[in-house]
Amino acid sequence: MKKILFILTIVLTLTGCSGTTWSVVESFHNNLLAEDRYRMILDGLQVTLLITFCAAVLGTMLGGLVCWARMSRHAWLQRLAKIYIDLMRGTPVLVLLMLMYYVFMAPLQAAGIVVAVVTFAMNASAYIGEMLRSGIESIDKGQTEAGLALGYNSRQVFMRIVLPQVVRKVMPVYLGEVITLLKGTSIVGYIAIMDMTRASDLIRSRTFDAFFPLIVTAAVYFLVAWLIGLLLNSLVERRRPRAVAAAAVLVLLGLTGYVPDICTRERGAMYDVQTDTEIPDVFKALKGKRVGVAMGSIQDITVTRYAPEADIRRYSSLTDMIAALKSGKIDIVCQENVTVTVNKEIAAVVDTIDAGLPPKPVAACFQLGNTELQQDFNRFLQEIRADGTYQQICDRWLKCDDASAVPVPRRSGTGRMIRVATFPISPPFNFICSGELSGMEADLLAQWANRRNYRLEFLIMDFASQIPAIQTGKADLAMGSIAVTEERMKQVLFSDRYNEARIMFYTRKGEAEMTGIKN
Repeated sequence: MKKILFILTIVLTLTGCSGTTWSVVESFHNNLLAEDRYRMILDGLQVTLLITFCAAVLGTMLGGLVCWARMSRHAWLQRLAKIYIDLMRGTPVLVLLMLMYYVFMAPLQAAGIVVAVVTFAMNASAYIGEMLRSGIESIDKGQTEAGLALGYNSRQVFMRIVLPQVVRKVMPVYLGEVITLLKGTSIVGYIAIMDMTRASDLIRSRTFDAFFPLIVTAAVYFLVAWLIGLLLNSLVERRRPRAVAAAAVLVLLGLTGYVPDICTRERGAMYDVQTDTEIPDVFKALKGKRVGVAMGSIQDITVTRYAPEADIRRYSSLTDMIAALKSGKIDIVCQENVTVTVNKEIAAVVDTIDAGLPPKPVAACFQLGNTELQQDFNRFLQEIRADGTYQQICDRWLKCDDASAVPVPRRSGTGRMIRVATFPISPPFNFICSGELSGMEADLLAQWANRRNYRLEFLIMDFASQIPAIQTGKADLAMGSIAVTEERMKQVLFSDRYNEARIMFYTRKGEAEMTGIKN
């Protein structure tokens, strides 16, 4: 694999112009070759193929059951199957996945991959069942009668005469459903499964480069979809050599990413493993624990660095992490201190433990070279610190009992448009209230816009997308609880500090001692 990637790098070098080529080759190296990050894509591919194959097989079996119920002579079975089909068709797969993970299968403590397989199989079965039913009904009943007249029983007539014709008729639609299933697995990252799409997101959150991780992921999805199509069509056309070749390539793709311990390799690739003397004592107790973090956050980086043997589950929001903690999906949440201090609902269900690390400065970030806007924002911070407005804003949000009740100043600017990338799920810093952006960061931005006569356009996105949005010019600044790190300083310009975040661990109420974590 390394040799293939190296050859691709050489090709890119020979076919491009000097300056652009160097940038492309450097990006290619940083995203895929450096620290063997391409292995994360392969590991994710293995998970994607596993979920797709298992869900397709189970979904086909369930689809056959649904088809039988729909064609049953019993009216109640027909109604039950119809209700099931309508529910599956009318419920978004992501919503169904979250319901299965956090509600229906939560008491079973089922692994995320098992939940994903069951969910996608249930969704696919509704469509496959209708495919089979329409295929069966399209066969002339005279063929069934002829088979019975020849001495076959009902089962033999179905298996030898009806089913082969049904398979040929429905295969194009069935193939489309399987490929849709393959592509649909890209949402399993919402329940902290490291599939191929999630792996590319993780690489992107580290390198802040969207191009290569996403392009490679798209190319692999296309290859797998093409191979699945080749396999199924070859089986129907009875071209065994082609079918065997396609199946062999799919198996090899799945085995390419196999290692005995995916988690350890992933963490070792992202950061140099620290020696025991460098690791704070509180992180040593995380070994083997299921730790929830927001993907790409400073907490993600810190736990990955100091607890390489922890089972890190990466979520898109604090809400998902707290839900996973309450339902027993994870043992610990790593987050900043202010959220639990201000959010009384979270404080009521968790205990907190200080990570024992110095606080990290939090700042706004701008595109490299955009010193004009950066310096303007820094001057604004100096102004509000001098006239007392900054302290008023801090007191208003960090000392409030209910952040949702604090009004945000209305924006009155009519001049230059400033596009702001933000991540609004960290109260009291940044959150959505009554459909509008609220919190300390929104307050600071409103004060800045009003003083400078700027208009603000907020671009809501996940945490890992903020810095790439700045780099690609999609946004003029990003302000969503972004901590300043050396790696990020190479990618964007940071403003002066306007806040700081201290890392904390959350456990379920009364279970801090059970986890073995101590300050």
